[in-house]
Amino acid sequence: MTTAITVPIDIPMTIYHAAELKDVLLASIEEATHVRFDLSAVSEIDCAGAQLLFAARRSADERRHACEFVAASEGLRATLTLLGLGGMLAGGDSSAAVVPELERATS
Repeated sequence: MTTAITVPIDIPMTIYHAAELKDVLLASIEEATHVRFDLSAVSEIDCAGAQLLFAARRSADERRHACEFVAASEGLRATLTLLGLGGMLAGGDSSAAVVPELERATS
């Protein structure tokens, strides 16, 4: 059975909220086979928040669940693009877009 949910994220995606965000993201992925995280109310993001998005996507992929990040503001899009994670917002499998960028950065 496929279950789909939309989860609004309405707190800053920063190190100060990382524990709370991790719980919300991972619990949502465990709850449903298709999760859309609505990022329209996210006012700021730092590297910890970006890492949590990547971890959520990876967790969903491991479970063969769908995970989408939607309605991101231009600022959020710009930050993720700067970090080489702009593909996370496409809604599809981001591994092809993200992993090569990370490999080049660490080489």
